[in-house]
Amino acid sequence: MKIIHYVLSESFAGIEQHVQELSQIQSKDSEVIILCNQSISQYYSHAKVITVDNISRRSIVGIIKLLLIISKLKPSIIHTHGSKTTSILNSVRKFMRLNHVCSVHGIKSNTKVYNKADVVIAGSLKIQDSLTRSSTLVENWWHPALPNSIEKTNETILAIGRLEPVKGFDLLIQSWVGMNEKLLIIGDGPEFNKLNELIADNDLCDMISIVSSVSKERLIDYYKKASLLIISSRREGGPRVALEALYLKIPVLSTNVGHMEQILPNELLATPDDLNSLKNLIHRWTNQSFNQDSIFQYVAEEFSLEKKSIKVMDVYKDLLSRS
Repeated sequence: MKIIHYVLSESFAGIEQHVQELSQIQSKDSEVIILCNQSISQYYSHAKVITVDNISRRSIVGIIKLLLIISKLKPSIIHTHGSKTTSILNSVRKFMRLNHVCSVHGIKSNTKVYNKADVVIAGSLKIQDSLTRSSTLVENWWHPALPNSIEKTNETILAIGRLEPVKGFDLLIQSWVGMNEKLLIIGDGPEFNKLNELIADNDLCDMISIVSSVSKERLIDYYKKASLLIISSRREGGPRVALEALYLKIPVLSTNVGHMEQILPNELLATPDDLNSLKNLIHRWTNQSFNQDSIFQYVAEEFSLEKKSIKVMDVYKDLLSRS
């Protein structure tokens, strides 16, 4: 099978890492080609990479160039990731027959762009519910390079993510008023200064720290220090860090975003974008122990890359059998 993954981004983040890991395991048994822009091409050295311009959805010249590239490659499947690449490929498909699978990694207000794909893969039940057409559920997975176990020191409570409003770190900081446990937030992003100011305004400088520029390799050192991980997001396609923590047997509290309602019981979930709900959750559960052993096992078994990649390949095979 010849598979093309089409992804456009100026930076390597969640979607790009998803494509990296999925394409890497697929390359063991299939011919995999990555169509991406130059700025992220170095992350796909395991496969054949063809760099393309990060064109706009309506670039006639860019669409013609892409059409010529794909027509020469003659893929069995072309798999787009996100709304932009899906929209561009919709234009290409006006001129040639392709077996098109698209992945939806987050909730969008306008989902019409996905309706023309042959098959849609939704990253969570919430994403699936937001779509106006049928889709196949394939959730994200924990990082395949994680160790089987870690020695934990339980020094701090952890939160991880890009420092932007959607992650809800402002709500998390405000929820920490009156807490006696240390909180460490790991992430980079445009809200770094604003969040530090919020910490200072709430007299929490002794309780909350923000650490930036942490590589994925070094992140495991922080997981070792964690007694608990908190997800405070307003919206999420995943969150992947929750899967990683649970795989490493670190308990998790979360807002009810992404796939978390499939993993955690309701009493361990807060209403998204609701300060009081998040604060009540944190103040209730960080002061008492709770057992998530069955959840650790469930995530380890059901959210592995191997298991999810088989589901994706089944999607491809089913499409090819019908084409």
